[in-house]
Amino acid sequence: MSEDDELAEIRRRKMEMLMRQAGQPARPQVVEPLANGQVNVLTDATFWQTIQQTKIALVDFFGVWCRPCQALAPIMAELARHYEGKVFFGKIDIDRNPRTTQRFNVQSVPIIYVFENGRPLTSILGLRQYSDYDSIIRQLLARHGVE
Repeated sequence: MSEDDELAEIRRRKMEMLMRQAGQPARPQVVEPLANGQVNVLTDATFWQTIQQTKIALVDFFGVWCRPCQALAPIMAELARHYEGKVFFGKIDIDRNPRTTQRFNVQSVPIIYVFENGRPLTSILGLRQYSDYDSIIRQLLARHGVE
């Protein structure tokens, strides 16, 4: 095989590789390893050990009987998909997890607690629009230098 043929073969393989890569969706920049694109179920037993491992986390304290909580669930699911690799999303049933519920003095649901570096930062009481949660998340990510 001549040098020209070798070079042509290398170019052909490189072009095939680039074409395959171009057809694949870009993977999100992972800055939060536990951010799997889902709203994860937390319990009294798993709450702190999970939250302590996160940089940015949103946790939905909910009741299965609560209509606004039911309306919030798809919003949280969409946010989790949108911020996969960047923000951890969890949910905890207040009736099944009294220790954690009492620790945060939850009196009304839904309430979202926002955690930064494993510590509670703020809470968001009641059902809000997607854009309200999105705005808070964007501000937190910007503080961490993440787009």
